[in-house]
Amino acid sequence: MTRPARTRQRWRVPVLSIVACCVLACSSSPAPKPAAQPVVAAHPRMMYTPADKAIVVARQHKAPFDAIWQHLRDEAAATPPTPVPGTWDSGVWEQNANVAQANAVLAWALGDAVAAAKAKQLLLSFKDNLEDNDDQDIDIHIPSVLFPIVNTWDLLLATPWITQDEAKQAQTAIASVTRKFVARNLDDSTFSFLSFVITQNNHPLRASSAIGYVALAFPDDPDATRWLDWATDQMDYLLGPKGHYVQSDGGVSEGPFYFSFGFEAYVPFLLALDRNSPESVVHHHTCITRNSLDPWTDNGCVEGEPFKLKNPLRDPWFLATLDWDISLRRPSGLRAVLDDTHVAILPAGALITRLGAPSYLVWDWGTNAVMPFDTGKFGDLSPWYLAYVSDVAPKPPPWRNRFFAAGGQAMFRSGWGPDDLWLMLVADHGPARKTLHNHADGASFALSAYGEDLLIDTGYYKPDSMKNPITTDAPEHNVILIDGVGAPKRGLLNSWGDTDAFLENTKDGEAVAWAEARISYEKAEIRRGVAFARKRYFVVADRIASDVTTPRAFQWRAHLWAGFDVGGTYKIAGNRLTMDRALGGLTISATTTAGDPTFVEPPFTSMQSPHVHDIDGSGNHAVADATISAVAPGFLVVLAPYKQGATGDDGPLTVTAIDAGTGGALWRIEGSTAGVKWRDFAWLRDAGAPSQLFFLDGHSLETDAQFVLVSQAGEFALLAGGAWVKLDGVALLSANTAPVAVYAK
Repeated sequence: MTRPARTRQRWRVPVLSIVACCVLACSSSPAPKPAAQPVVAAHPRMMYTPADKAIVVARQHKAPFDAIWQHLRDEAAATPPTPVPGTWDSGVWEQNANVAQANAVLAWALGDAVAAAKAKQLLLSFKDNLEDNDDQDIDIHIPSVLFPIVNTWDLLLATPWITQDEAKQAQTAIASVTRKFVARNLDDSTFSFLSFVITQNNHPLRASSAIGYVALAFPDDPDATRWLDWATDQMDYLLGPKGHYVQSDGGVSEGPFYFSFGFEAYVPFLLALDRNSPESVVHHHTCITRNSLDPWTDNGCVEGEPFKLKNPLRDPWFLATLDWDISLRRPSGLRAVLDDTHVAILPAGALITRLGAPSYLVWDWGTNAVMPFDTGKFGDLSPWYLAYVSDVAPKPPPWRNRFFAAGGQAMFRSGWGPDDLWLMLVADHGPARKTLHNHADGASFALSAYGEDLLIDTGYYKPDSMKNPITTDAPEHNVILIDGVGAPKRGLLNSWGDTDAFLENTKDGEAVAWAEARISYEKAEIRRGVAFARKRYFVVADRIASDVTTPRAFQWRAHLWAGFDVGGTYKIAGNRLTMDRALGGLTISATTTAGDPTFVEPPFTSMQSPHVHDIDGSGNHAVADATISAVAPGFLVVLAPYKQGATGDDGPLTVTAIDAGTGGALWRIEGSTAGVKWRDFAWLRDAGAPSQLFFLDGHSLETDAQFVLVSQAGEFALLAGGAWVKLDGVALLSANTAPVAVYAK
């Protein structure tokens, strides 16, 4: 099981964080409010209900659930670790609780008395000495302890093998741990600020889900109403339209890795809430963890204000995050490396398909090439999968390309298979950018094809926990650097640095699709357009406007998944670069409106910028910059992936430079589809560049646009920054007034 690493140390508060805390008013604990009583049903009522038993038992011999059942049996048979006296290690108690939970499932579902005895012994041995915990990140790890131990209590109460007195003893210990956790992490203003106020992300979502789960289990506890109020308040705020965590199109501010990490905690809570607390129940807003700094100045929280929670699992606003996340899926099934990200998937998405979520979440769960049918990425949720995954036949999503203007990503793909082409263009702004886990990656991109990652984001390399990751800043991404500089560096905590980027002028289509990322830094505006043509290749067209009139060094940076520690090979030849991996390769052909650049490798220092990465383990990779000295060169780059050993349709494309005169750049791209040969032209023009070109084979091309991509056979044409384009004297597009226009037969 993989999860965010724990720092084993006594609690320390960084001086910078203490100073930052003074910026906000730290609220005191809210006064008790009238109890909002959930429905108290028969046991079990948390993870399962009595009606679920038939479903759970029937799946013992049905794939893929038979493997989950075997996992539960193996876990039930495991010997749990013995807690060290004078300590409260969340990792140890998590293992104990999971063994207890597995045995409780066997006892409840199959009537296993031996399993019941083991589950009860572990339940009654649960200790409440949380004051002996030294886990700096206990706020994010506590769900993995409280969920399974509560489930053990709940399931055993549905069997004849635990008495009411024994159950009360266990309840007292679980509630005591929760009370101590709340006192230390929520009521203490310093720790609350560090864990929840400055984060506004998975930290409060995970912690509130855990204590909300306990509140649902023990509604008679004197603190249950307060715990449930804070938990539901966090769900209402952060997963709704006011919290800036989820954008209007479903984009999640902290990226796919931490989205999944939070998701695997609040989905079990929300499922339990769905069956234990109807939406008619009145809760009360709790403002103790609100942040009043940008971008949360409009949080509008009124302490104690009553509200009714629409369960996010049934709310279109939140459900849009699932489309966003699956759109970030690379051909391997792993999510895009975006912001602070290690290996990321979203297996728990399958858990809400029984509530009516799309079946492609089950398809996604099972077709991940690295972790198919995973049930424990960030905590063992195995028993939930036995009841909550829909039996509807899974199919991949019905779309290919997808654009998230508010979230800040454009996703291009040729299909949903492991060999398909995939590219992500990043352009986030406002709340989508202003998050602790953000990187300065506006207008960057990443590319995978034919079973290989080819151009990468460098991931999450953070050797010093008191500093930002080394991989945070612009040079660690595939961007344009000006005199070696990109967008401003990120600050610490809520000091955002960086600069906004905007996704604009998106166009989808079968023959050609397009998206632009606009960003300004170093007295230049860069408008990076990406065209995806024929589901076969990409053109990156960078239009640059600068306030500086003297030449500067422009570097078109490429982070290659090749060289040094990652395998693969690469070769540079002037303005061309070729890289090869076992299954696929890539040619990069770069020119500019100011002449051809030269690929140059920056100086190498092991495990330092820009060569270091941490995606699924850390190491070094090759970096190359297409470099030119000019005032404002427009870059025109063809990215042509190919399948190793293939000829014809999936083999290397032919990319040929053609003279387009002063201020112009032109590539001819040739290949075949289903054995039929084709020829396209990609043309970028500065103002005043020639507008008419004649080719040796008798064809002609004319335009007033800044960029055109056109098929010589007239199958399609894409025009950006102009009104018309003619092929062989025939207008394919004319009198265009939009920033981007597409023609297709």
